Amino acid sequence: MILIDVDNTLLDNDGVRSRLEAEIREAVGPDRAERFWQLYEQVREELDFVNFPETMERFGRECDDPGCLGPLSAVLYGFRFAECLYPGTEAAIAHARSLGLPVILSDGDQLFQRYKIRDAGLETAVEGRVLVYVHKEQETADIRARYPADHYVMVDDKPRIHAAMKQALGPLVTTVFVRQGKYALAATAHEGRPPDLEIASIGDFTTLTADRIRVAATDAGTGGAGDHR
Repeated sequence: MILIDVDNTLLDNDGVRSRLEAEIREAVGPDRAERFWQLYEQVREELDFVNFPETMERFGRECDDPGCLGPLSAVLYGFRFAECLYPGTEAAIAHARSLGLPVILSDGDQLFQRYKIRDAGLETAVEGRVLVYVHKEQETADIRARYPADHYVMVDDKPRIHAAMKQALGPLVTTVFVRQGKYALAATAHEGRPPDLEIASIGDFTTLTADRIRVAATDAGTGGAGDHR
């Protein structure tokens, strides 16, 4: 089972944020745009995950213009997410299909995050196998119940996710750290648990063979270094 993250793994989420900032500023003006992103951070801090629908609701309640949500909604739900996929995404998913069953495993709200995944073409690419949780690393029991397998591969850009997944699943999972986005330069050892494998970009996932993936998990389980090239 190949579990694949979305933001900054398949999708250039840093680039998405930059473009959204510019388009929202143009749509609602700089002052309202600034307030929108303040609310965005407030919601993320309160709920501990990104929630665009809740941010929009709060923005709408504050806005002195009843029509202000129209242009904002047009930007968010008119954004072309497929244009922000990393090069090599399609090939990586195709390679995942040759290794096992690819499943999108993402964090976020159940509305906008799923919309983003669908609009980017990722839902179709994995034949509808999409799981979205508030904190996916805490949902390994549910993941295993929905998609039973004798081995899992976690492809993600966040070292802390790999550490948590390895702690939960041990040798049942091979963790593959994709050095992209804002965590690209992050230290890979979290609580003494480095990822089993590292790749420089999602396109490099096509270089990983089934044998290499299995050996990396075995090495980690026995205290070996694995292959961190």
